[in-house]
Amino acid sequence: MCSGAVMERGTDATSDTARRPVILVVEDDPAVLDVLTEALGDQGYEVRRATDGMAALAELQRDAPDLVLTDVHMPGLTGGQLVRRLRDRGVPAILLSADTNWSREPGVAFLSKPFDLDHLLTVVERLLDDPERR
Repeated sequence: MCSGAVMERGTDATSDTARRPVILVVEDDPAVLDVLTEALGDQGYEVRRATDGMAALAELQRDAPDLVLTDVHMPGLTGGQLVRRLRDRGVPAILLSADTNWSREPGVAFLSKPFDLDHLLTVVERLLDDPERR
């Protein structure tokens, strides 16, 4: 598994196939970050990684993803603060948290930790296939 603030899965620049959706995973727990990266990569998504909200903002400035999957509680910029900034860019997001008392963001998908990986992948697919986001 790749470590570091950002990881990109390789693509063949000469391929005529459709572009793979890009998902930015923002998670400060390395084990959860690795599991999400592997599961999404296995589904054919291009996965980028950030270990906190500020690194995620830097990644968003570089190249906007198709979807952001973020933990709520992180040092510095929280997941809630991050998704509020994503609204202006039209990037859908999924928030993850074990905190059942957390105030959810309107219009943002939310999954409680621990989450069912198959359910998470279904939510990702649904958000990426939403015709209103095109």
